[in-house]
Amino acid sequence: MSTRAHLRAWLEIMRISNLPTVLSNAIAGATLGACALAVGRTSQGGGSGIVVWFGGFVSVAGPDGPRDPLQSLDNMGAVLAPLALPLCAYVGGMILNDAFDAAVDARERPSRPIPSGRISRRSAFAAGFTLLAAALLLSLATGLAAVVGATALLVLAIIAYDRFHTKSVASTMLLAGCRALASLIPMLAFAHGDIAALLRFGAFTLPLALAAWTLGLSLLAREEAALHASGGGRSNEDPTPLPCPRCGQLMVGGHGPCAECGQPSSAPERRRVVERRTNLRARLLLLAPAVAVPAMLAAFFISQTATSRAARELGFDDLMHGVPGLAIALGILLIWLGAKAHEAMRREPARTPEAIGMLIACLALIDAMALAMGGHWLASLACTALFLVTRRLQRRIAGS
Repeated sequence: MSTRAHLRAWLEIMRISNLPTVLSNAIAGATLGACALAVGRTSQGGGSGIVVWFGGFVSVAGPDGPRDPLQSLDNMGAVLAPLALPLCAYVGGMILNDAFDAAVDARERPSRPIPSGRISRRSAFAAGFTLLAAALLLSLATGLAAVVGATALLVLAIIAYDRFHTKSVASTMLLAGCRALASLIPMLAFAHGDIAALLRFGAFTLPLALAAWTLGLSLLAREEAALHASGGGRSNEDPTPLPCPRCGQLMVGGHGPCAECGQPSSAPERRRVVERRTNLRARLLLLAPAVAVPAMLAAFFISQTATSRAARELGFDDLMHGVPGLAIALGILLIWLGAKAHEAMRREPARTPEAIGMLIACLALIDAMALAMGGHWLASLACTALFLVTRRLQRRIAGS
């Protein structure tokens, strides 16, 4: 195998096209964490803190005015380590996902890197666990117990999900938790582990929003995959049980009375009832983004209000102006993309992986929306750019 083909195999197994969304989560978490630290410490008379991405790159608030932002942290490594940590954990987790699923992929997805022989399963396990170990080492480099603890939790959640995700739908909770931690860990690091400040200023709203979106798209993907696998293309003679149109009792065979309620029905009639109910559920799911996104916007607005008020009282008036217009525009875009992705899955089940990739990319727009609402417009634009980068990469290497 050529070096180029071998490299592509590794990029595929890493799901590298989705990596920009993890960087977006980290940037957003770091921004909100630094903001909570700066405003919180100054309000308590605790000296200087860092305020990140208010439109400039970094500015420092303190009794002596602005100074070198990196003096607020130990060194450049202390800035970069919390941002690199979720990236290492994500890539390691993706590699281990394929390593644990090698037997299933050999039956269902033989073109994947391990079943196709482009990467050995042993090499995948070695690379995956090495990257998770690197994430733990990066957490130790921060010197913060909260970051080390959160990273250990992330590593355990990744391993548990990769090992057991095919066993139970409950594993989607682990996946949602992993995505939340991708923003929470940098948030804790840039807040210097000040959990009280993060709680006081509502910074945890973003990780919760990311977890909720991830949980929703994971459940949607499982439902669509199951529906496609059980597909509506069965013949009338298919022995699969179908519910009675009147009472829901499962029935097998052609025309006949239901053993429970006595109502006669044919297999095509029962199938049409199932399809109508499925289509109704699909139409209701189309409304999910239209409900979820305004709820996120409201939560971001409420959580940022306390921070903005405190910042104005401390003289940050020129920095703390939110950009609600940008946040709302991003929210409208998010609703449209979510509805578009679900409609694609409903109409063309074969496009489900592509649609799920779109929903994964939208995680960067959630970051952008939260940052715009808080006035961090430059960071918001950076996260929006990472959404576009993700979509571009997904055209070359599938994200799902």
